[in-house]
Amino acid sequence: MTDDLKQAALATWAAKDLPARLLAGQVAKLLNCSTDDVAILVSAGKLRALGKPRSNAVKFFSSIELIALLADPDWLDEATKAIGQYWRQKNARRNGLSLEKLADAAPVDSLAPSKKPSTKVPVNCLVN
Repeated sequence: MTDDLKQAALATWAAKDLPARLLAGQVAKLLNCSTDDVAILVSAGKLRALGKPRSNAVKFFSSIELIALLADPDWLDEATKAIGQYWRQKNARRNGLSLEKLADAAPVDSLAPSKKPSTKVPVNCLVN
């Protein structure tokens, strides 16, 4: 982290009155995402928890480091892609699509379940 970026991050941190360590919920609020997405970013290596917490332990994140990451548009782009890729793969597994079919498929919108045709019989077709 460069000195200018570090100074800007410290000034922002002081102005926002943030604690030095943030919980996953606080990180999610700053990133405008869910706590599940924070876990995805940690597993993808985009965020690093303080210390070496066990997998089931409460994880804390450095607010200074997070503010510096938030100022980097390339990091935000990579984090957004990582979250999108995770959910795309999870939805493909749920819908029974393999990753090869997913890569060959059209845009992501086409993975949404299609609307099934109505099975209701029109009232004027009923015979008394």
